[in-house]
Amino acid sequence: MPITVRANPTTLTWANFTVVSALPGSEDAHIDINFDIPNARPRQVGSNWMLAETFEIVVRPVAKVKRSASQTATLLSHEQGHYDIGLAVGWAMASELQSLSAPTRAALGQQLTTAFDLHRTTRMGAVQEQYDHDTNHSQNTPQQSRWDTAIRNELTNKSGSLGGLPL
Repeated sequence: MPITVRANPTTLTWANFTVVSALPGSEDAHIDINFDIPNARPRQVGSNWMLAETFEIVVRPVAKVKRSASQTATLLSHEQGHYDIGLAVGWAMASELQSLSAPTRAALGQQLTTAFDLHRTTRMGAVQEQYDHDTNHSQNTPQQSRWDTAIRNELTNKSGSLGGLPL
């Protein structure tokens, strides 16, 4: 059985958001993504070390909304898009983690850190920025619709890219 990925919760509601007095920039709401990766015992395969054959990565939101923001369905849907991008990144990360192999446990740990940073920071950051830029934080309706379709397709097909950018 492979490394799996699960969102918790699956669908955001305003109850998942912490109300704050201010957010950076002009955002009314903001979501960060946490990836809970268990500390599963690595396994030795031949002369190399690999991560545990099966475990689950849990994707969790860290969501905030400004007190002065209108908590509309449109804004919540846009934030769900950010969360779903995080889920898609989790799948891409899981795919890479399954193939990690190193001659020592320490080298495997370094590969894990490198893969995590690549997906969590570098790639997800670029996709999230492009999503907000293109949709103008949900205000550009045609672009929001285009991204909604692209995100739905990625959640179905798991191609490993979104908006022309790798996950």
